[in-house]
Amino acid sequence: MKSTDERIEEFLKGVVLPEYKSDEHARQLRAQILSGLPASRAGSGTSRWWKTVVILLGLLGAAAVATEVVIQVHRFYFLDKTKDGSYLFFSTAPKGASGPSDTYMVGVGSNLDAAGIEQQRKDLEEVDSLRQRNARELFGVIDTEVKGNPPARMFLFKYVLADGRTSVRGEIYLEGDRQQIDALRQRGQREILKISEEEVGGKKDRTLLCRYVLSDGRAIINYEGDPEQPGSLPLNVDQIVELRQLGNEKGKFLDSAQVQFHGRTVTFQRYSFTLSDGTVVIRSEALPDPSKRDLSVHQLHELNELAAGNKGETIETYEDNVMGKPFKFTRVKYVLSDGTEVIRSRGEPVSER
Repeated sequence: MKSTDERIEEFLKGVVLPEYKSDEHARQLRAQILSGLPASRAGSGTSRWWKTVVILLGLLGAAAVATEVVIQVHRFYFLDKTKDGSYLFFSTAPKGASGPSDTYMVGVGSNLDAAGIEQQRKDLEEVDSLRQRNARELFGVIDTEVKGNPPARMFLFKYVLADGRTSVRGEIYLEGDRQQIDALRQRGQREILKISEEEVGGKKDRTLLCRYVLSDGRAIINYEGDPEQPGSLPLNVDQIVELRQLGNEKGKFLDSAQVQFHGRTVTFQRYSFTLSDGTVVIRSEALPDPSKRDLSVHQLHELNELAAGNKGETIETYEDNVMGKPFKFTRVKYVLSDGTEVIRSRGEPVSER
């Protein structure tokens, strides 16, 4: 039997925090997916608004939050296998659901045959039902601090399926978090960490990377569309996944330019990316305040590798309550290859000591 610490380390090996895309991207992906489904599978939910799309590669995980007391289980469908070997599943809003209902995608990074794909689909639906009933065990908490910014927290939940198997999920949202984020956004209480514009064939789309600090001190990083420049890109799911995995070092630098953004001047750096299928994407990025920059996908991978290899410096241990339970935290400092210092605190229930 693996200890809680070993389970957390194993989970961390493949963890990359989910990237939340804008509503425009959500509608785009939704249209692409539903266009390939028979009408009987899409059902009456085909006209429902998609609040969020999550692409979480390398682990079986999702960050959805129940918004109704009544159990309304999402239906899941297998979409495709991506070039990196992940199996993509997507969910639809429950038939007849009212109010906001998050629809998201999940990537499972393991070799699956037809039977395995169907089993994963059923597991996703069963876990969704268990989550809404709160029939789960919180066995780990991970806080990540970068450059002194408010910590981002991931909750590790264990679900016991009907046949006795367990499923581990990393989730960053709790009940009410999205409503709080909406209220903070309306009041202008957010940090815009990065501005990204992408262009394909003359069509542009702009996405904002925003940080919201919740009332309990947690920070949530959210990808949002910019209402001042709505748009959508003619990219399919594989292309979007591939582009998200490419860092600027994989692109060709074109130029830089100063642009007015929400009443302030920011400097955009433009890069050209050629995807594996030949599609050329121009990405322009600006960091309004570089000192507030968080970890990139590549830095997160490096951090997870360091954590899995116990290559950090333990700073302290302390106890804190999480969701009404006492947890013991171990605070560890990691230094990435580019010199970035990251503090990661891992917590486990005191009762498991």
